[in-house]
Amino acid sequence: MIRFLALATAVIALVIGAPSPAKAQTLSEFALPTAGSQPRVVAAGPDGALWFTQYSGNRIGRIDTAGVITQFTLPTTASGPMGIAAGSDGALWFTQQSGNRIGRITTAGVITQFALPTAGSTPRGIAAGPDGALWFTQSGGNRIGRITTAGVITQFTLPTAGSQPWDITAGPDGALWFTQYVGNRIGRITTAGVITQFTLPTADSQPYGIAAGSDGALWFTQQSGNRIGRITTAGV
Repeated sequence: MIRFLALATAVIALVIGAPSPAKAQTLSEFALPTAGSQPRVVAAGPDGALWFTQYSGNRIGRIDTAGVITQFTLPTTASGPMGIAAGSDGALWFTQQSGNRIGRITTAGVITQFALPTAGSTPRGIAAGPDGALWFTQSGGNRIGRITTAGVITQFTLPTAGSQPWDITAGPDGALWFTQYVGNRIGRITTAGVITQFTLPTADSQPYGIAAGSDGALWFTQQSGNRIGRITTAGV
């Protein structure tokens, strides 16, 4: 009898503890109204929607979680919007790679543009900094740029010539971290403009995207190196 009860208890525990069959996953796709618009980067907006750049469509798009899409055409033709990020002012800020501008769009769709001081600077990635400003890469100008929400621009030249900084993100240490696509380095810049560079162990790995991880380190992609990289705030 004791053996029977023990066996029955074990079976009940096994059934209760057994994982349920996996639910079918659903993937939804939403076609853009503008053909060939080449959507590039997407960011969460303060309004609960997702905002994205349309590189060839020369538009900023908005899609809510129900899939409703709204598009906003940029005042400058063929400006090539690329990176986008939410700012501390409740608006979205984006780079205009071909237009050599930084753009700002409110959640109501009002667009403002700020021309960069250096011609051919090719702004790409953009991120909100801990100082309330937006920080962005200038792959053509070999600089890191900073723009306040009032539109005041400051530029910082990188020590390595022709390094082509691409993506940028805020780090857990209060600095901004960025990839140097041709320079094969990860860069760090403080809000005071002090730059430090870290050379990657794999040559010509073309570091591309970068993001802060939950472990307090920075994680990045290496396009040609076919690797994912991790760098601590101490540079390891």
